[in-house]
Amino acid sequence: MKRHPYSNLQFPAVHSYPFVAINMVSSIDGKVTSSGTLKPGSLGSIFDRHTMNVIRSHFDAVICGGNTIRQHPYYLGVPKEYEMEREGKGLPSQPLTVILTNSGHLDFDTPLFHNPPYPPIILTSEKGAAALPKKVEQLSEIEICGSNKVILEKALETLYTKYSIRHLLLEGGPSVNYLFLQKKAVNEIFLTLAPRLVGLKSDLTMVMGNRVLFPEPSISLVSYFEYNNELFLRYRLTYSPEKHYGRN
Repeated sequence: MKRHPYSNLQFPAVHSYPFVAINMVSSIDGKVTSSGTLKPGSLGSIFDRHTMNVIRSHFDAVICGGNTIRQHPYYLGVPKEYEMEREGKGLPSQPLTVILTNSGHLDFDTPLFHNPPYPPIILTSEKGAAALPKKVEQLSEIEICGSNKVILEKALETLYTKYSIRHLLLEGGPSVNYLFLQKKAVNEIFLTLAPRLVGLKSDLTMVMGNRVLFPEPSISLVSYFEYNNELFLRYRLTYSPEKHYGRN
């Protein structure tokens, strides 16, 4: 494949809140973890990892939940060969890394917090901020977006106004995906369907919460392509006319 189908992704302009897309890889039986592991390469191929980098290259920032970062404590960036292309589009050389954690329980002696391209942004609650060690102030940007848990509306507004994040890529985990979908904040989903079967009932699916999502968004297929038995799907989500926090 000479040119990746996602090389020229276009997204609409936004107002007040970032445009949000989810990117995940799933097995045929709907699992996004294998033996409890949620990190790049646990299900997808080398080409899927390349696809992840191509998608990331179009976004201002990449966000994950605390549990995902604890499993994969690395900067959510792109390889250096994408930097010049990003700068040509008016983006910073690397996307910002954003962590959403209610508890504040993170390991700061990991590669993510040692000489990152930009300080990671930690979205947390007052309770979570109290659990953070003193040294975190020199290692990251801390944004308190609620008392006992992160209020997503406030978090998205902060990312938009303070950090000029217009396009935000969400890479899990399943409970964070659920939170964004529950708040009608997701505009698109990129899904890689890997030719794998996991089978373990305790492994996770792409979206997991305590209640059925209601009202369910309308979902339309934007594009698809196949490469070496993997299927790459792009969906657009629209919501009922009542207020939501994305932009279609």
